[in-house]
Amino acid sequence: MGERSFFVNPTSIHEGRADLVGPVAHQIRNVLRLRPGDEVELLDGSGLVLVARLSKVSKEGVVAEIVESRWSDSEPEVELVLYQALLKGQKMELVLQKGTEIGVSRFVPVLSDRCISRPDARDMARRLERWGSVVREAAEQSGRAVLPVVAGLVRLEDGCREAASRGPLLMAWEGEHQLGVRGALTEAGLVAVASDERAGRRGGLVVSLLVGPEGGFSEQEVEAARAAGAVTVGLGPRILRAETAGLVAATLVLCHLGELDG
Repeated sequence: MGERSFFVNPTSIHEGRADLVGPVAHQIRNVLRLRPGDEVELLDGSGLVLVARLSKVSKEGVVAEIVESRWSDSEPEVELVLYQALLKGQKMELVLQKGTEIGVSRFVPVLSDRCISRPDARDMARRLERWGSVVREAAEQSGRAVLPVVAGLVRLEDGCREAASRGPLLMAWEGEHQLGVRGALTEAGLVAVASDERAGRRGGLVVSLLVGPEGGFSEQEVEAARAAGAVTVGLGPRILRAETAGLVAATLVLCHLGELDG
């Protein structure tokens, strides 16, 4: 999958064919300049990959005939959720784009004490729309078959309670010098499982990461997160930028769970 992969509304697929309009049709017709006979991959967001051959390309839309279907093997078995405190400028888009490429399943923007960015409701709605487009483009480019979700803005304590109720919650904090990501996953009983057995035990597993803004988390926030069930982890001896920390943590989680072994 890659530049010829497109997420489409499942309702556009029926009786062995796909009727495509809007941005997808524009991309096929005007950007890639594909023609009848060319093949594309259509993704309905469930993990199913539909190989389709173009039969009509016109200003009215694109019609493609389904020639093959298969389940993608590109999706992690673990659902990785990144609770990222709001970042200023385009830093948030970088986290969404690269996090999608790495394998994050869901992004939850978090409002914390030291967030520089504090959008109002209207601005937040615009950002969520933009962020959805960023994630979609990154998912298509990187071969994802399930479109990661960008959730609405939550306050830190609410996000912690939500995350901890679903599975392990690791909070990246520069003040933690004893426990790292691997140690936290080991204590949760996830790393020690043999790789040939882990897949059978990981069904439905959700691991969440909580990462702070440019100024980091306050001591009060760390204590509140711990009280809600979070485990603080360090990310090594070097100081990481806020937009780097979540990507490093996500990579470590997926690596230690055998999802980035190649």
